[in-house]
Amino acid sequence: MELHDPEAGLVPPHQRDLSFRLSTSNAAFRAAQHRHSRPLIIQMVPQSVRGGLEERYFAPEVVSIGPYHHRASPHLVEMEQVKEAVAHEFCRSALKGNNTSRKPAVDLFLDAVRPVLPEARLCYADAFDTIAGNDFANMMVVDGCFLLAVAAILTKDYPAELEHWSWTHGRMLRIMKDILLFENQIPWAVVRALMALRPVRVDEFVAKLLAYLDVRSREPRFDDTPWDALSPVHLLDLVHQRHLGGPAPPPDGDVRYCDYARPFAHFTSAVELAEAGIRIHGSGTCRVTDVRVEPAALRVGRLALPQLALSWLPRCWLINMVALECVTDRSDQSGVSSYLAILGSLIRTERDVRELRARGILFSTMSDQRTAEFFESLMDPLPRQELYLRTLEGIVQLRGTRRTRSGLHAVYYRNRRIILAAAPLLSLLVAIIGIALTNSLKRKYS
Repeated sequence: MELHDPEAGLVPPHQRDLSFRLSTSNAAFRAAQHRHSRPLIIQMVPQSVRGGLEERYFAPEVVSIGPYHHRASPHLVEMEQVKEAVAHEFCRSALKGNNTSRKPAVDLFLDAVRPVLPEARLCYADAFDTIAGNDFANMMVVDGCFLLAVAAILTKDYPAELEHWSWTHGRMLRIMKDILLFENQIPWAVVRALMALRPVRVDEFVAKLLAYLDVRSREPRFDDTPWDALSPVHLLDLVHQRHLGGPAPPPDGDVRYCDYARPFAHFTSAVELAEAGIRIHGSGTCRVTDVRVEPAALRVGRLALPQLALSWLPRCWLINMVALECVTDRSDQSGVSSYLAILGSLIRTERDVRELRARGILFSTMSDQRTAEFFESLMDPLPRQELYLRTLEGIVQLRGTRRTRSGLHAVYYRNRRIILAAAPLLSLLVAIIGIALTNSLKRKYS
């Protein structure tokens, strides 16, 4: 099923594609970059970032969004018909009763998107010269309307009269996973143009997604900053900014880049920190940037860490946020990578996983062994950036203040169960000895 473009027959196809590319000027490109604090780039995940991770973390299972996985495999081709049907239904319902034009509803959506298509082309690292202008426009409208339909369903704003047969629970969970893959994005400029005709509750939609990352509750997490103030590049970028807790600094602001010449400090595992008397506890939030090394009180230091959910959906989303951070390479927006690097440095064995589980830091649907292996495979591609370096330096300083007591505390920590179990017996033994001595003294002086 193809979308109809009323202008398709006015210009020969080869000239139409050429004129489409020539319509993008350097001024438009500079204007687009000025509007965003980071490069407008959607690309394949670099091999250096993939590391030892499985392909399923990056490849869509059900639906392709954008050109990188468009008709890439048979199961994605089958979903194209569903996407097109949803797009047609969505467009018709959006303009129901308000379409005074004789044009089909889909054509009006095409007209709304056409002015931003030059900018949308520049949002991709690859030129996609084989995709003609009309085909690219069709793809943007179909995928954009499908994305808005998903948002409408999650926010209970999907028209009741439309078909819901394709939105089964199992399929919807996989769709939710796919729409936040780094390679599976369309430019937000396209989504914004479509929402001019059919608005959706974006902030509520993103809050619903972020609820999966919050282990404390399933209630949506709302922020004060509206989505349009964040200037997102695409949906993953919007969710990422929301998760970090605010917008990126403006382009002309004081952006802090990681000092890569600074050597990494020695980091010890979660168990070793506990043995050194440094308490690990929850920060009370699920924001990855809420990491604190608290100064020693009574010579007992504390490392506060946010809670992390590692069920399937959060795991996929976090890894794709890492890919986004690796490509943008901004230390002020690398909270996910830095926090996963901190946890990865704390986890060396299954004992460390159990320690973090016991402290209410880590919530994983994987076994302790698989969780440790997951962090081991993740560590190499992770950039160690500002949050990571600050945390390491704080821990090193904290350990320096406890050097004289660490050995004694390590002995207690390793044998604390035996000591605590034996404490009542020791107390009873001391009491018996005390009574015996008292009776002996009484007999001696009586």
